[in-house]
Amino acid sequence: MAFVKRAAAVAALCAFACSSEKVPDAPAAAETPGAPSAEDLAVAALLGAGPTPPSYFEVYDAAADSRQPFYPTALAFNPSADDELWITLRQPLTDEVCNDGDTTGCPWLIGRVAIVHGATAAPATPQTSEVKADANAWHFMRRPTSISFAGDDTFSTCAEARTSNYEDEAVPFNGPALWSADPTIFGVTPPADSPTHSTHIDMLHESPYCMGVAHEHDNVYWTFNGDAGSLDRYDFHAPHEPGGDDHSDGELERYATGELSRVPEVPSHLVFDPETALLYAADTGNGRIVALDTTAGTPGDPVVTYDPIQIHVSMNGWKLAEVVPRGRLAEPSGLALYEGVLFVTDALTSHVVAYDRAGRTLAELDTGLPSGALGGIAIGPDGRAYVADASSRRVFRIDPAK
Repeated sequence: MAFVKRAAAVAALCAFACSSEKVPDAPAAAETPGAPSAEDLAVAALLGAGPTPPSYFEVYDAAADSRQPFYPTALAFNPSADDELWITLRQPLTDEVCNDGDTTGCPWLIGRVAIVHGATAAPATPQTSEVKADANAWHFMRRPTSISFAGDDTFSTCAEARTSNYEDEAVPFNGPALWSADPTIFGVTPPADSPTHSTHIDMLHESPYCMGVAHEHDNVYWTFNGDAGSLDRYDFHAPHEPGGDDHSDGELERYATGELSRVPEVPSHLVFDPETALLYAADTGNGRIVALDTTAGTPGDPVVTYDPIQIHVSMNGWKLAEVVPRGRLAEPSGLALYEGVLFVTDALTSHVVAYDRAGRTLAELDTGLPSGALGGIAIGPDGRAYVADASSRRVFRIDPAK
């Protein structure tokens, strides 16, 4: 069912503002003189370019599941499947405490994944969806914030939790998990002899309050460490068998410690740009978008690890630049990069803002949704934006006016 709210798309160029670190120039694209740029076309395709507001088409409704109050936090299209949109779901924060000896299984911590088939279909075309949960999601997908796919039918999720074990445990044991998207593996009942009672294919545990995750290459992923205020680079190397527990080949490099800030209950998403090797991050607590030059940095002192991994270091000489400085966003959350344009959701204002790679504002869309609604954003294979709305517990597609 489609639903429409009042919105406005306002194009406004503004002066470039940045920290002392200059954002590297993006690769130049050949353009026909007088023709719209790729950036202009991207903004028009996703947010609209005229006075007529776009419509919002409902793609998924978590509220239809009345068993528990799950809501969407992050979105990603599965590149190995035909038109599949994967959505991480979690439940609102409660006063419940999951301490050692709890006999309930602490179900309020369990995260799920909704999979929408035919997500880009026209409004008149039926869509189908299914919801899957790992058998041990209490640990491996606890209160998920983010999801990112590689190109080989694998993906990673991260969780906003100090620990993935009992909460009265002193060790801050949490970080990204690696999964297979194979429907015969993910979400199925694991064998009785599984050492972890799960079907995950790897997990490392050095990023408490993990607010975002982004794929780089192979089994390398970046995370937003909300505890250290850092960007953590993980290399899982070879995954273990589904449900295994051998993490010995994992690696961790920590960048920009203390430079980023988490806002509780607001995901801080990341996106890696392979053209520039920049990692963009929604620095929610500081109200800005930053970019890390992933080619800079040298290994420094070791950092504390709770996995038996050989490499776990704090990096020196990193370069972090402000792309969108403080004062222009309230609480940036969702982040997507498409045709050289950064699309950002602002959780506090419920606006979607488009920037070029240098941080210039290209357009701004007021969704009309209540404060705190917007989370993850993804660009579909149809070149349209899909956005998570925590307030209505739905995911919608932005359909620009013709």
